[in-house]
Parts: sequence; structure tokens; C-alpha cells
Amino acid sequence: MNKGFLPIIFASCALCLCACVSGSSESSSLVSSEDTVSILQGNELSSNYIAWRGRHYFSSDKEYFYYTATGFKIEFFGRIIDLELELEDKNSDIYYSLSRDDQDLLDADVYVQSASEKLRVEFDTYSKHSIELIKRSEPEDGVTSLKKVTTNGYFLPFENLSTEPLHFLLIGASGISGHGALGEPNQKRTTANSSSLHSFGYLTAHAFSGTYEFVSNSGWGIKYGYNDLTGNVNIVEAYEKVGIDSNQNLVDVDYNHDKKADVVIVNAGGNDYSAVINKATGFDKEEKVRAFKTQVANFILKLRSDNPTAHIFWTMTEGSLNGNAALQVINQLDEADLNHVHMVTIEDVGSNGDAEGANNHASYATHQRSSAILVEAINQILN
Repeated sequence: MNKGFLPIIFASCALCLCACVSGSSESSSLVSSEDTVSILQGNELSSNYIAWRGRHYFSSDKEYFYYTATGFKIEFFGRIIDLELELEDKNSDIYYSLSRDDQDLLDADVYVQSASEKLRVEFDTYSKHSIELIKRSEPEDGVTSLKKVTTNGYFLPFENLSTEPLHFLLIGASGISGHGALGEPNQKRTTANSSSLHSFGYLTAHAFSGTYEFVSNSGWGIKYGYNDLTGNVNIVEAYEKVGIDSNQNLVDVDYNHDKKADVVIVNAGGNDYSAVINKATGFDKEEKVRAFKTQVANFILKLRSDNPTAHIFWTMTEGSLNGNAALQVINQLDEADLNHVHMVTIEDVGSNGDAEGANNHASYATHQRSSAILVEAINQILN
């Protein structure tokens, strides 16, 4: 059974890409040697033969990657590579960008996963090649994992994975996740019209050729959110875990924070107000605003502690209540912390005459404008 790519220009028959079930018509001639590796499974999925993007976790013989913009890059010498991809607790088809031979992810083909399946990627030549598969969909859409990788040649290890360029930690909800970014006004959000790779968060990291790590899911807040109106399960709690599952529960595995960020971008708080705070009145509202501000303060200090040399860019749109509340907190930081925390006003939905995206969210054009603002702000600080 063939699974479809969404080619940008050419018909699918012109592509040397296909997703196949295990009964493929062309079997791999595996190289067997003490010096080469042609199968990656089990603990090898966490080895230096795979360069992972974002948070990932090995369990039950699979490498799970929950958040949006997570995935991996593999280099090999050969012509064919087969990926066994798992999809559990599916709510929607999962969309990926699939890059071949260092193609820019924004120009790459789109691969759609509708079930647990084998993805085969073929090249015209038996030589050195690379693939990069990055998820564009969100945790709520389904739980994804990599079970096995094989090639008809041999895999090439990555050297010095720890000496990479600027690392971006991107935290938030629908805005930073590219919710509806590829859609049109009056459309509902789907995995087809949404993409974290077309969000201002990824675009900003991309502008610096940086690595990226998302902690985000639509509807979640700093304290309160549509996922939990009580304020117990939120993006601050998610920051401490390896992921969120498709039932919007935290995966009960602590994240070690060994990888330090150089730049942190936060875009959250709108759900706190729209889901809870704006609906409260009187003393109850004052109490919830105070709880929100306390959460902002504690989260900033936690981010500073975990990433002591990083600059934190807290984003807001002009006049937003949550942004102004966060700004009040930031202005009360001591000098040492304040030098590393910056408020940046980004573009609002439909600003500059841009059309809206799907579900009343920012379009790709607006995300590009917001990214340009952040790039300028980061350059001013880092340079």
C-alpha cells in the first residue's frame, strides 16, 4: 500500500520517494562487516548514527519523539534507506518535511503518516546521501516513534554532535507551533494547514542556522489552559518532561536539561487569559492574575538556572493582557537576570494587511514578519 507525498511541483511518479509496507518489491542487500553498520534498532537509535532534533526518549525498543519540530537526520553510503515509523493513539494524520541530501526543510517534500508503516527513500546513485525527517504536527495529533532503520549500504556516524551552532529553546502554544499557518481565513485547523516549520520560532532558529527544541502544544498556558482549567497541567510542567501525549497528558519521564540553550523564545499566556482569567471576576480574577504572574516569575528564574548564559526573549502582541502582565514581572527582575530577559512585541494576526491563517491564527506571512523582528532583536543582543 503506497502512502502519498505532497510534491510541490512534480507529480508523485516523478519522485524517487515512496512509503511502503514491509512487503517491498526491492529488498535491501545489507552490508555485513565489523566496520560497517547497516541496521539501526534498539539502543543504536540513540547512537551517533542518528542526529536527533528536539527531545526524544527510548522505550520499548522505540525512540519516541513527541513534540512538534522533532525528528532526525541520518547519513549513509548506499542507495536505499528504510524507516520503520510507529504511530500510536492517532487523532490526525502526521505531517513531516522530508529533506534529501541537505535540502532546506522549507523546500522539502511533505510526507504524510497515517499509520505505523515503513517509509522507503530511494536515490539514483549508490553513494553518500542524507535524509532528514522532521515532524510538523503537534503532540495532540498522535504519538510518533522510530523503531528501525536499514540501508542497502552502511550508515555514517556523526562526529562532534555537541559542537553545533546556536541552540534555540522554543516554548509556547499554538502561536509558536504554527497552528493554521498554512491555512486560510474561516478554515478549521488541520495537520495539513499547520506547520511548526512555518512558525516564527523555527524560522528564527533557521535564520541563524541553529538547532531547535520545541516545548509546545496548542491550547496550553503558562498556568491555565484549555487542556486544564485548574492550572495544574501546563507548559511550565511540560518543560520538565520529555513530551506530551496525544491525550494531552504529560509523559511521566523527566527531561534532564543537559542540552543548554543559547536562545530561549517564549510565546505563551494567551490561553491563560482566554480560557480562565478573562472569565473570572472580582477577587477570583485578581487571585488568578496573581497566580499567573507568580508562574511567569518562577518560570523565568527556572529557565535562567537551567540555561545560565542564554538570552530569553518573551514575546507578546501589541496591547495583550498576558503580555503586559508578563512585562510587569520582567521589570521587577534584579539586574543580573534582567540583562538576560527581553520582551519583544511581534506581529498580531492579520497585521500589515496579511490574510489570517486557519482558525483565527497567524498566517505564514505574519510568522515571517514576526521572525524578522526577533532576528533583529537577537542580533542586537548577541552582537
